[in-house]
Amino acid sequence: MPTLFRFLAVIGTIAGVVAGSLYVLAEYFQPEPKEITKAVRGLKAEPRPVSPTAATAQEPSLALPPSHRAQ
Repeated sequence: MPTLFRFLAVIGTIAGVVAGSLYVLAEYFQPEPKEITKAVRGLKAEPRPVSPTAATAQEPSLALPPSHRAQ
């Protein structure tokens, strides 16, 4: 029985240290916000003409190539 209590005490201490360090990392350190850019393969942006009504329209800014359009 003493070995079981000793084992549980060691496991409890390790779990407490891990939980405490996770709490400290979450509360006292904030990640730096940064912009992430990732290229999308196989998608090409087609330039659209600029018109006064384009700013109010809710059209997507990227157009799919003819091979990917719904038929």
